[in-house]
Amino acid sequence: MPPTPTPSPTIAPTATPAPIPSPPAHGSSALGPAGFDPARAFAHVEALALEIGPRPAGSDAEDKAARYLRDQLQGFGYEIELQPFSFDVFVDAGSGLEVLSPPAPSPAVYPFEPSANGVVEGELVDAGIGRPGDFPADTAGKIALIQRGTLRFSEKVANAAAAGAVGAVIYNNGPGLFAGNLSGLSEIPAVAMSQEDGEALLAKMQSGPVSVRLTVLTESGPQDSQNVIARPPDGECRVVAGGHYDSVPGGPGANDNASGTATVVEMARVLAADGEFDDVCFVLFGAEEAGLIGSSRFVDRLTAAESETLEAMLNFDMVGVGTNWLLSGSLSITDIAVAEAEERGLDYAVDNSLELSGSDHAPFAAAGIPAIFLHSFFDVVADDPRYHTAEDQPQHVEPSRMEEIGDAGLAVIEELLRGR
Repeated sequence: MPPTPTPSPTIAPTATPAPIPSPPAHGSSALGPAGFDPARAFAHVEALALEIGPRPAGSDAEDKAARYLRDQLQGFGYEIELQPFSFDVFVDAGSGLEVLSPPAPSPAVYPFEPSANGVVEGELVDAGIGRPGDFPADTAGKIALIQRGTLRFSEKVANAAAAGAVGAVIYNNGPGLFAGNLSGLSEIPAVAMSQEDGEALLAKMQSGPVSVRLTVLTESGPQDSQNVIARPPDGECRVVAGGHYDSVPGGPGANDNASGTATVVEMARVLAADGEFDDVCFVLFGAEEAGLIGSSRFVDRLTAAESETLEAMLNFDMVGVGTNWLLSGSLSITDIAVAEAEERGLDYAVDNSLELSGSDHAPFAAAGIPAIFLHSFFDVVADDPRYHTAEDQPQHVEPSRMEEIGDAGLAVIEELLRGR
């Protein structure tokens, strides 16, 4: 889920899991039961987040994930298309933070997008949460160390610049390193840091001045990605169920969003296992973390006839962690989802303010296609403290959560198809 890709040292990709073989016939028992199987869904989470690992947009690992998903869906009997597209991507080209005095190991950092490039040196100052009144009177010419939270990243960095700081370091308010987006090019170099490293620097500052050299070097350039589209044999796309399969850099993305991807793949298997398929297409989007690129490209390439046929889109994003379901989107679908949640006794809330923001449903809704966002994302720190970190690992994903929303999603689809 956008907009903040997460940094990490480069992690070498591992071998792509072997695809399952094609079934001998549609509806064959080789596809398993025509009911949502949480164990099968969780196996996809492990394949994506553990065996393939971090899948940043445009990377070889994202491409491996796309081919894995292609093989799975093709094995269920769907007609598969890898829909390629290009986009510009922001990359770290050598940013870092060197602790000059007293000497200490250099903590990992990641530049905000788009941070000003540059090299600055200075003493660190504790700037609290980054409000204007949090900056010490002698901030000018120094580098502000700021805690994440309360204010937008852009506000924190702008307040640091207004206070005279020559650089800004924002450390996490939860475990792990993270990355963030600014609303525009910053005046001063700005980077993100893990909670652990930020608190370690604060502890050092209690014993005396700490001087650092902050380097921000970034680049932007074209990258390639693809959507994985599964269409029913001889069928139409009256409903699209989808989610993004890329992750932030350095983050295995088990919950965000191997959980949503796995749920969609298992839903596709269920509809294929009953031999019917129905007029449902399943689309796994690339480059969501780079700004909803894949879903936007998919919508842009719909023909007039395809747009007319498409009645609804269901987006599954971050569905493996949390306690309550948040249903956000077009009233025509949300009302159906609420009825299904009520029937199943699920804890849920409705927030239609998110219809045009946040995830891959948004381009569909903006194009006038009814869409719904199904997720467990109320408060990042409270609901998933591992969000956009290297700790977003499969062991934290609950298969029962995927089963709940997968079953509900299938029921919503059935009701939508019954409407014609």
